[in-house]
Amino acid sequence: MIRSETADGVRILRMEFGAANALGPRVVEALVRELKSEQIPTVLTGDGSIFSAGLNLVEVDALSREEMAEFVERFSVLMTLTLTTRFPLVAAVNGHAVAGGCVLAMACDHRVGVDGPFKIGMNEVAIGLTLPGVVTEILRGKLSAEHARTVILGGTLYSPADAVNAGLLDEIAPDSDAAIQRAVEVAKNLGRSPGEFAAMKGSLVAPITERLQHTRTPLDVRFVESWFSEQTIALRRDLVAKLTADGS
Repeated sequence: MIRSETADGVRILRMEFGAANALGPRVVEALVRELKSEQIPTVLTGDGSIFSAGLNLVEVDALSREEMAEFVERFSVLMTLTLTTRFPLVAAVNGHAVAGGCVLAMACDHRVGVDGPFKIGMNEVAIGLTLPGVVTEILRGKLSAEHARTVILGGTLYSPADAVNAGLLDEIAPDSDAAIQRAVEVAKNLGRSPGEFAAMKGSLVAPITERLQHTRTPLDVRFVESWFSEQTIALRRDLVAKLTADGS
């Protein structure tokens, strides 16, 4: 599910989950295990032209309300772990990064996108969903106030160039190989002084993790409620039917 290799002292984790690298229960747990396995500078990337398309609707649609609440809990564990790693974690965003895939990239320390016809952003509110607490706070903590409002409320999916302007990407490479090469360079440079990096990163992300202590539970409850609203269920079932018909 995840291919690991090393380049110039940097670990490269390539997500190869199939189904557009969508995030379901098994994928979330696999990523948690990999991020805990080694404490060295790391690049996270996807396979083909997709970094991650967000939640795996086919898998998650089958969850009960209680199971969905548990999945949101584990999703929050993954995103918090990604945000707080004591080692540099750089995303080589090799293509589309939507919803949960966008947040996974945003939780990393630096994001290198790829030039091309790719979409990056958050579309939950546009389809009748609220956001879990960890998603809301990562976006609010990593983006300017103006861009956070636009990204969260507008539901816009940005081109790579526009994603840079919005703060969702830090830079763009001409292709995925170049993006990985650049991400390795950034991760290596960030990891030159491990102790100092960990200390300063901890200070930078502390406001996000502190706010989560107060906002996570009510926002997560609200997200689960919106997930099971009649409007969202109907829309989700239509999407699942299309995905199943396409063989996804």
